[in-house]
Formats: sequence, structure tokens, C-alpha cells
Amino acid sequence: MKIPDIPVDEARRLTALHATRLLGSPPEEAFDRITRMAARLLNAPTALVSLVDKDVQWFKSRCGLEAAETARDISFCGHAILKHDPLVVGDATQDPRFHDNPLVTGEPHIRFYAGVPLYSVDRMALGTLCVLDTEPRQLGAEELDLLRDLARMVEQLIHHRQLATAAQALYSHVLLDAANPELSAAAGQVEFLLNHDQLTGLSNRQALVRTIGAGIEEWRRRDTPTLVASINLDKFKRLNEALGHHAGDQALVSITWSLQGVLRPEDLLARAGNDEFVVLLPGLGDDSVARDRLRQIMQAVHREFKNPGGGAIPLTCSIGYAIYPQDGDNADVLMNNAAMASRRAKLMGGGQIQHFSEELKAAFNRKLTMESQLRAALDHKELFLMYQPKIALKDGSVAGLEVLLRWRHPQHGVVSPVEFIPVAEEAGLIVEIGEWVLKSAVDQCRAWRADGVPTVPVAVNLSARQFHRTDIVGCVAAVVRDAGLAPGDLELELTESMSVQCPERSAGLMASLRELGCTISIDDFGTGYSSLSYLKRLPVDKLKIDRSFVQDMHQSAESMAMVKAIIAMAHGLRLEVIAEGVELQEQLEGLRAAGCDQIQGYYYSKPLSPEDCAGYLREHAAPQAPSDQG
Repeated sequence: MKIPDIPVDEARRLTALHATRLLGSPPEEAFDRITRMAARLLNAPTALVSLVDKDVQWFKSRCGLEAAETARDISFCGHAILKHDPLVVGDATQDPRFHDNPLVTGEPHIRFYAGVPLYSVDRMALGTLCVLDTEPRQLGAEELDLLRDLARMVEQLIHHRQLATAAQALYSHVLLDAANPELSAAAGQVEFLLNHDQLTGLSNRQALVRTIGAGIEEWRRRDTPTLVASINLDKFKRLNEALGHHAGDQALVSITWSLQGVLRPEDLLARAGNDEFVVLLPGLGDDSVARDRLRQIMQAVHREFKNPGGGAIPLTCSIGYAIYPQDGDNADVLMNNAAMASRRAKLMGGGQIQHFSEELKAAFNRKLTMESQLRAALDHKELFLMYQPKIALKDGSVAGLEVLLRWRHPQHGVVSPVEFIPVAEEAGLIVEIGEWVLKSAVDQCRAWRADGVPTVPVAVNLSARQFHRTDIVGCVAAVVRDAGLAPGDLELELTESMSVQCPERSAGLMASLRELGCTISIDDFGTGYSSLSYLKRLPVDKLKIDRSFVQDMHQSAESMAMVKAIIAMAHGLRLEVIAEGVELQEQLEGLRAAGCDQIQGYYYSKPLSPEDCAGYLREHAAPQAPSDQG
């Protein structure tokens, strides 16, 4: 077990911690509400607000744990406060820092931990907001963002408490020395800081919650609908990374001025987080007037910033909104529902406006549940593979197979990858699943070969995270070596957008994969840059025309012309062309006339199980040349 190091600024840190006057204080509903929310939203049995003192970690709020404190030497939070990034321990029993920790080997039997540091007003680490589980797991990017947001809410409570204490002390001095103008000014300044964001001067979250709480009685009495909108900036992190945090701060101030210019005197604009604004619009419901106002707000945010490296950085926003009383009857519910709707708008690509609905909440809860269940799907052997033949148009033989992932869910039956793959990507599970697909597909090829089934190339899709953020070359090399595959047996499919991310690095990875004997194919071509020019610089063997062009090519002259142009230019670059989604005779004839090399779709075969695919290969595969391999 590794005992947490002592921070170099430990004396200042402890001074800041004790200045909060939180240690040993009684429970407070404001803190408990956040830990309950963390446990519920992240599907964790335990959530804590942990404050790390000299010898112990003490829990200001706890949900799902009886103990009020533990020794600092065995605390996970003691490690978490040592760095600014969240600490995530997927499986403590496999981590050398914690595998023999008494909190792991005994009660409460911690296997999973995720903690976000909490800071004082002077940026000293006080402790963490953390979630625990007795089962190993990981946090997806969206879940980690949720935990960060909740940690910022805890910080705001702590800062508010500190400022309130300071204000009380100042007011006491004012009463004793009412003639002292300096004390009066200081008291007024602290009062302002209690209720406003320091950068923009806008009301802060606490002030907004109080305003909504105070307004609800009047809205109820007058039967007045009121709209609460969460405005979340799209890709604000990218702006900070490209231009620096000073430019990011200037952008936030500029956006504040623009938003204030389109609001009425009775509206309230607040800054609720780093890249989140909230606007309160009394008297507006879900009607055309409200939607027009939200579109004005969106336009007030949209702008471009010059990039010193060339080009421009666009800044857009996603807006989610909830309406009193139909979407909530208290401040927390209305703001949380608006924030949930804004996250949905962001997931739709950004620059969208989304109204909260119970269906959206149910979908969000289903997604969190699905994410939890997806973590166990591999262990429970619920994931399985299907294989769809690709047919050579020159002779009608099977030219290859595409591997298709499916999930046999214990409650919902077979779940479409369209639904669960995005969940896997957000949860950080896509790499593990992708490696399982690759290994399972190759193992199936080896089994077919051992049974005398004709050999054809098998195509496996790679995710962007798998391709760019792992040692994909080493992984493929090991799989190919262990299976004893011949060159050309394995085809790797990358989407068009993936292939142009970091073109030089992508080209290097593709070249290394081709050296292993793999064929490289560009999938969904036509949905991204719709240009073949960049392919000249990439070591690509094939491209697949996206099904959206194929599906209406027999009815649309434009789609037909696009398909013909892609095929002609691809052949000019010595690339084979595969059309996917072929279902009709007219589509087949059009592709044959255009010179397409291979087709894939229900016209010839739906996806097949391994057993059915073996039979299909025996019947339709082209005759193979005799092999001298023993």
C-alpha cells in the first residue's frame, strides 16, 4: 500500500481548510443534496464530500457510507488532492497503490474510486467530491464532466460559506463602528462577491437559485409560465487551448455583453459554471415567442475568433430549457432539467436548442443504466459478432466479410450498435470492446480455416479512440501473429473523418498497419470531406461509398452522378470501391454500370451468424488456388 505524499504547501492548505469552519460541522442539506445527486446520476452506491485534515479524512457529507471519517494514511482522497486532474481508480485490487489497502481488503471493500479535488477561494486543495463502488468500473467522459460540475457546486457552497462568514464579521464591525466608511465599503464588496461571478459581474448560481425560489410563489399566484435556459458553450476548451485562458476570459465577458443586449429588464442572466450561462425568462412558455427569443440568444453567443496559426475558431452554443411549472416546481429541478436538455443539444452536434421532456430524462437514465450494463456485457458474454458478405460484381463470388458487433441485452433483446456504440465511446469502453472485436473476429477466421471453410478477407471497424489513442499497431501485430493470418486476410476500416485527423500521424499508422499485411479501407466515404484529393497522401487500398448515396441513386440523378464520380476518381487512384447498403436490383445495375468493384447489403445477404456464414462461404466463395502451406 502506498501512503499519500504530503503536499509541499501543506501548512497553507491546512490553514485554508480550517478557515472554512467545515470540519466537525453538522450535516447540511445543501451538501447532502449534491452527494445524493452524484450517487444517483453516476449510478454509484456511495458518494462523499471528503475533507483531508492532518491525520484524517472527514466526511462533510456522505451518501451510502456509515463511517464519518477514516485515517488519512489509507485514504484515496489523500492521493487525489496531490494533482489537479480527477483521480480515477478503475479496479483498486489491480492498482499497486491500493490493492492491499484496508479499505479495499475490508469494509467498505472499495474496488472503484473517482474523486475531483475541491479548492478553497485561494486555490488550496481541501478534499474531494468522490464516488465509490464495490465493483470495478470506469467513468465515461460525460460522467466525468458531471462529477466535475457537481464538484464545482460543492466549491461554490464552500466559497459562499466563507464569504458569508467574512460578511457577518464585517457587518459586526460596521455596527460597532458605523462611521467607518472603509468597513462599510468592505462589507458591501463582500455582499457583492456573495452573489456575483467575479469575471463577468453576473449573478452566480446561488443568487439565481434564490431568485427562482423567491419568484415561484408569485409565478404560481399569477399563473405565469417561466422559462429557465441553460446556455452551454460548444468547444470552449478548444478556444482556451488555442488562444489561452486570457482570451477565453475575454470571450466570456464579450458574450455576457452580447447576451445582456438581447434580454428584457425583467430577465435574469447568470453564470453557472466555466462555460455555462443560465437565463431566466419570466412570462415565456413553450411557444413561438419563446423559441424566437432563444434563437436571438443563440445568435448573440455565436462568433469567430482568429487563430494565430491560421483560420478561425468558431464558438457556438447549445441551449436546453425547462419551463415552470410543467418541467419542475423548484429551482434545483428546473436548473438540472435545463442542464440535461443542454447536454442533449450538445450531443446532437452543438448549435442546437432542446426542450426538456420526460422522454429525454428517461433516455438519459436509460443511457446511464445501459452504460453500467455495458461494462458487464463483455464478462457476461452478451456481445457477439455477425458477418455480412461483400460480393465481387465481376463474378458474384464472396470477396470478403464485414464484422458487425451486436449486443444481446438480457432485458431489451438485441440492441442496435447505433444505440450502444456512442454510449461505449462516451464511457471510455470503446477501446476494450474494439480489441475484443478484433481478437474475436481473428479467432473466428482461424476456426473457419481449421474447419476447411474457404478463406476471404475479414474487415473490422476501428474507432477513432482506438486508432489514435492506443498502440493500435502493436495490438494488431500481436493478434495477427497469434492467429497466423496470411497477408491480406485482415482488413481495417476507418471512417473518413478519422483518416484526416492529424494526417501525417494517420498516414504513418496506416503505413505501419499495411506493413503487417493488413488492407486499409476508408468507410462511409462521402459523409465528411467529400473529396478524394487527400487520399493521395494516405496509404489506402479501398474505399466504401456511404449508403446514403446508394439508397436513392436509382431515383436521384445527383446521387447517381456522385457515385459515378467517386468510382471514377477512386479507380484513378488505384483504389477498389465497395458500395454498402445495396438492397434493390436497380441499385445493383447502376453500380455495375458505374464500374463498382464490390457491393454489400441485403440484396445478396443480411448479416449472418458464424455458422450460417460458414455455409454461405462454402457455397459462394470463389475457388481458391492450392496452398502449399502445411
